[in-house]
Amino acid sequence: MTVQLTAFFMMDGNAKQAIEFYKDALEATVLFSQTYGDAPENPASPLPASMKDLVAHAVLQVGMAKIMVADMGPGIPHRSGNQVQICITTNEIEKTKRFYELLKQEGQVETPLQQTHFSPGVAVVTDKFGVVFQIVTMTSEEAAIRGHQKEI
Repeated sequence: MTVQLTAFFMMDGNAKQAIEFYKDALEATVLFSQTYGDAPENPASPLPASMKDLVAHAVLQVGMAKIMVADMGPGIPHRSGNQVQICITTNEIEKTKRFYELLKQEGQVETPLQQTHFSPGVAVVTDKFGVVFQIVTMTSEEAAIRGHQKEI
């Protein structure tokens, strides 16, 4: 089983500018970048036109480490305390479920554990200490493309 913890910077509509800044300031290299408009359409939850050009997910290499950058998703308010999150990535759905169940105790579920077009399990939880965790299962080639798991 592989588990990775990565800093995830959540922006308020200015992720593209932040990425350009970190490319210069941190000598970062962009490994992956996708806009909300690049993702498959969800007829049950249509994406506002204003969101289509915003960054849904980007991975930057900074020296030996990676950071992730994105704009807040539809309906998720940007507020003090959720701008820097910890992304927990695992290659086992059972481990993701375990992290989710334990971290949500006395905390708050921001996004319930659910399957998406890129993962069999994704959730966002604020734990009882106010730390925001994104929990993601990545087991496919898509995981490597998105910069999550080194081994598939």
